[in-house]
Order: sequence, then C-alpha cells, then structure tokens
Amino acid sequence: MSEKEQKPRILAVDDSRVMRRAMTKVLSKDYDVVESENGEDAWTILLNDDSIQVVFTDLSMPFLDGYGLLERMRTSDDERLNEMPVIIITGNDDDDDAKQEALDKGANDFITKPFDSIQLQARAKAHITHKQTATKLSETSDKLANQATTDAITGLGGQQYFCKVGEEILSYANRHSGQFIITRMDIDGFNNLFIKYGKEAMEHLLQTVGGEFSKHVRQEDTIARIGVSKFALILKETNMDDATNLVERIREEIQNLNYKLPESGGTIKLTISAGLYEPELTSQLIFKDIISETEKYLAQAISAGGNRLIAHTSTNKTAANKPPEDINIIELLEKLKENKPEELLPKIDSILYHIKPLLKFLAINARDKFQEALRQISKK
Repeated sequence: MSEKEQKPRILAVDDSRVMRRAMTKVLSKDYDVVESENGEDAWTILLNDDSIQVVFTDLSMPFLDGYGLLERMRTSDDERLNEMPVIIITGNDDDDDAKQEALDKGANDFITKPFDSIQLQARAKAHITHKQTATKLSETSDKLANQATTDAITGLGGQQYFCKVGEEILSYANRHSGQFIITRMDIDGFNNLFIKYGKEAMEHLLQTVGGEFSKHVRQEDTIARIGVSKFALILKETNMDDATNLVERIREEIQNLNYKLPESGGTIKLTISAGLYEPELTSQLIFKDIISETEKYLAQAISAGGNRLIAHTSTNKTAANKPPEDINIIELLEKLKENKPEELLPKIDSILYHIKPLLKFLAINARDKFQEALRQISKK
C-alpha cells in the first residue's frame, strides 16, 4: 500500500477552484484530499468512496449547495454517511441564521474564510481523530458483542449465548409442557495435552472436535463451547434413549479420530466424557441449576475413567403412561372465550385424545366442510 493510500482521506467541496487548491495545499502533507466543485459531485464521490472520513464544504454552490449535501448525508440509510463529520466553510455573507440552519441540518463545525493553515489543520486533525476513535469504539463494541455469542476458535455458540438460549428453551418448555435434555461433554485429559503440545495445536484440536459435534446437531438443537475444553448441548423434544444413542455415536467418532498435529505431523488419539440430564420441569427451576446437575453426571463419567457417558432423568415416566385425564369440553371453550389459552396448554394431550373420535367422524362424514373449516382456521 502506498503512502498516499495510508493517509486519512478528506473531501473538500467548494465551487471556487482557488479555495479548493488552498485547502489541498495546506492539508496534503498529512491527508489525502479529494476535491469537488459542487454538492452533487460530492454526493457521488461519497457514495462510491467509503475511505473518506471528513467533509469540508462551502454553503453556496451550484446544482446542490452545502445545505442540500448535509441533508442528504444526515438522512441517508448508510450509517457511515449519516455520522461522518462535516465542517462548514462560511464566508462573510453567511450570517448567524445561516450557521444555525447548517447546525440544524447536522453540521459538526465551522471554519471561516479566509482561513489560516493552522486553523484548517486543527479542524482536520480534531475531526479525523474523533472519527477514528468512534470507528474503533464501534468495532470494539461489535467484537465484544460477537464474542459474547460466538466462540472465536470453534465457531460454535459461546457461554453467554448458551445460557441465554437455555433460559428461553426452559421458559418455552414450561409454558408448553415441553421437554429437553442437557448434555455436557469434556475432552479427557485436555490440560495434559495442552502442556505437552501447546496452545496452537490445542486450538486446532478444539476446531476439529467442534466440527465433529456440529455434524450431529439438528437445526433445532443448541451446541456451544462454554469453557476451555467444555462443550454443552441442548436436545429439544428428544427422549433419553435417542439422546444417549446420539452422544454415544459422537463419543465413538471422537475415539476413532486420529488428530494430526499441525507442526510435527504426528497424530494423537482423543476421548471425551459426557453427562446427560433430563430435568423435571417446574416454574421454580432455573437454567443454571440444570447445568449444575448435568455437571454431576459428567463428573461421574470422568471419575469412572473417562471415555464414557452417564445419563440420568428426573422426569416421572410412570405419569406419562397414565390414561389421559377426563376433560369438560364446555369448560375448555369458556377458557378460550375468556382469552386464557395458556390454561389449556397442559391439557393438550388429553384434549387430542378425547376429540380424535370426533375429528375422525367429521373427516369421514363431512369431509368438504371439515377441510373448509381447517382452511379458514389457517388463514386467521
């Protein structure tokens, strides 16, 4: 990259060639100055050159004056143009009302003709510095926000993201009589591997393991790296048998993986331990307690020698086998009229069980009317 390209870029807008040349002469040592003779041309330059950081503009110009240029910038959907510093060059004919109008339209500063070199340089430096600082703060803010949700090494969700999604899933499951299973997985002996092979090799290893985990996760599930070698998975609407089979497949694939070291070319074998937990959902339950409970079963797997999984469920499976409770259809309809559908949600299985014969009767004996009723419901 050339020295000119590395300099901060300023746009100087004035219908006087003498004024434009004067600004360029004063500022060109420290800045790359782009010249424009009217607001319309300046607007075209701004739309096509995203390296410009500050605008110096006259107010009185043909085609599009300084007011019009300001207004376009401040009403633009482009945040870069909307927030770019604009310094108005005022002349003897520009009174306080003109300056006030420019301020109202979003001007950041003023400089008066004829300006001296020190004054012009001071304005340029102040606003370039402010722009660069604001840009760095914005980039830092975006980076921090991204780090909070995404793990930089594996590309999986981060700890904050996992906890946030977990709280949402727990809340939804409680409202809709749902169910989920939490899985915690650790790489066995990771600290010893880190000491032996170093940070770079272990980051590559974590990328590989994260990729293996991702291959088995459904779109509706949630996978995250929540610690150095700690991974967590939420499986929605999955029974314990299926969840155990899934995690066992993951464990076997990791065990069979020959991880190639990036520098030496040698290979090492990996294993993981896992704990699975299916909570009994209540309105008092909080997500961090579910994680803590899951950690107990992971710890048992590690204590038993690692490279294994231990699963536990707190749900009352016998309750699931009980016959559906009786329902009063009139009472249910009254709840809907009272706009209390949430009170029906825990009874959905029983409602479906009892109305299936009625639905079957309608589907057989009044098919057209039944289908039309379903279409009308779907449109609402």
